[in-house]
This record gives sequence, structure tokens and C-alpha cells, in this order.
Amino acid sequence: MNLFSAKQIEDFSARLDKLTPETKAVWGSMNVTQMLTHLNDAFRICLGMKESKDKSNWFWNKIIFPASVYGMGFFPKNSAAPVEINQNLQGSKPRDFYTELEFLKKMMDVFNEREEVKLKPHPLFGKLTKKQWRDLFIVHLNHHLKQFGV
Repeated sequence: MNLFSAKQIEDFSARLDKLTPETKAVWGSMNVTQMLTHLNDAFRICLGMKESKDKSNWFWNKIIFPASVYGMGFFPKNSAAPVEINQNLQGSKPRDFYTELEFLKKMMDVFNEREEVKLKPHPLFGKLTKKQWRDLFIVHLNHHLKQFGV
């Protein structure tokens, strides 16, 4: 089924709950609310709630994706995000910190309930299985939670 486990959701929720509107980034230019919006936009794209263009190619799907998610297990600090999830470009306008926080927690449940055939392509990595999307979300969540020290 390739779902987030109850333990993963509990662990991510506990880390998210350590954030406050005043939490400062260890690196990067986003503030904490922008970071939550950025993560929410990634879920929105996957779930078909936000439009994106599939600009993927073989290299990004077969080399960069596995290296980032399964090889290195992280994204390089200060790496460029797809324009659709970059809050300075086409990313969603951040709402209230607490709205973004609770929305992000809910997105893991929504992802778990969505059928794989209804998942949309990633803007850079292209068509992903539900397991690949989940694994990408785990790495992405960990990356940004570390960015904010939790």
C-alpha cells in the first residue's frame, strides 16, 4: 500500500509540534511559515490540488531521483526548488503559521487515502509510484525539519 506508517506520522507530527512562528532556520532564506507552505505545495502537486508542469526527463527520473532519495538520502542545502513550490516564484502564498502546520499534518493522512493511479507527476522527477512519492516526502520533510532544528 506504500503508506506513511502511524509511527512515521506520529514522529513527524511530534517534530512539527516543536516549531513555533518564531522558529528560525539554521540555513536558507525561507521563514518557518514559508517552509510549511513549501511542503504543503509538494503534497498539493502530488495529490492534484496544485497545477504543475512535468519537466522531467530520464536523467532526473532515473539518476537524480534515486541518488537524492535512496543514495544520499537528502537534498543539498540551498538547492533550487521547482518553481511550483518556491514561495518566491509560483508557490502558494503562505497563510497563518498554524493553518499551514495543521494542513501539513493532514496531508500525510490524505496521501495515505489517495489511490496510486490518482497521484500526479513530480515537476522534475516525473511519474512516481506511491512508494516513491512517500519516500521522497520522508526525505523532504526530514530535510526541512532539520533546516529548522527539529
